[in-house]
Amino acid sequence: MVAPWRMLEEFAEPVARLMQTPGYLMPRRGTTLDRPRPLLPPGHVQWVPGAGELFYRDTGPPRRRAARGTILLLHGWMVPTDAHWFRTFDALHRQGWRVIALDARGHGRGLRTIRTFRFSDCAADAAALIEHLDCGPVTLVGYSMGGIIAQLIARNWPERVAGALLCATGCEFRTSLAMRAVWSSMGLLQVGWRLAPRGYWSALTKVMTVADPAVAEWFVAELARGAAWDIAEAGREIGRFDSRPWLEEIQVPTVVLVTLLDVLVPPGRQRDLAGRLGAPIVTLRADHLAPGTAPDRFHRALTRGLARLAEEQDQARVAA
Repeated sequence: MVAPWRMLEEFAEPVARLMQTPGYLMPRRGTTLDRPRPLLPPGHVQWVPGAGELFYRDTGPPRRRAARGTILLLHGWMVPTDAHWFRTFDALHRQGWRVIALDARGHGRGLRTIRTFRFSDCAADAAALIEHLDCGPVTLVGYSMGGIIAQLIARNWPERVAGALLCATGCEFRTSLAMRAVWSSMGLLQVGWRLAPRGYWSALTKVMTVADPAVAEWFVAELARGAAWDIAEAGREIGRFDSRPWLEEIQVPTVVLVTLLDVLVPPGRQRDLAGRLGAPIVTLRADHLAPGTAPDRFHRALTRGLARLAEEQDQARVAA
């Protein structure tokens, strides 16, 4: 049997490939960083009633444009807010959005508890933060695992949601043979992370080649902030997730952004989610790591998705 930490090394390869993409970690030519990390909005750690001590980033309202509302960004599996969205904050803020992003439980600086990781708890945390900041109703942008959490928020707290853009995600992750093989291996991944977490991060460092070692160190350090056990359990939860029995309960406007070259969440599964929701589709010719491997195209698709969502919201208001 393959050693669990060998599986972790193999999982590290697509992350390393993302980091090798020109300009992913480093700023565009003509800009500077005064420290080896991207520029990010202010981070906050606050005790939120009904949830606990949550970490989130908040751009605040845009200064030079009429506010379009508030977006809550929900990151994907394993990659916390800073590493996932650091190129997205400014892009959306310049369009007139207040942008908030929350670390899910066990990821990055996310909440640590003795409870077993559950997406329902992550959704409750996000809903509590929206209420605490009095910033709702918000537009949810959920990517991959974040799309799962967004579905739960939209179903259980519709009054706090103006709409949802679901990116590179699905309503289930086990009918495909390939997906079933990936997510059923999370038990071994959990054991491997528990036994050899340092070996994993060492393997990740070895397989990447980044121009600036200091910035690469920042990225790896952000990944390493997560609680290994919770992250592995989150992987297993993805494999168990199935919103098909209750998806029709979601009544807020939705749009699905389909990543056409996706292997982890095949486009057919993403289109199935859109069909069951009756949601319009925006397509992006990119893989599952689109925010890193194709950031410019991803942000253009994100803009199209938000524009399409605004149309859906207008239609919903007229119908009401």
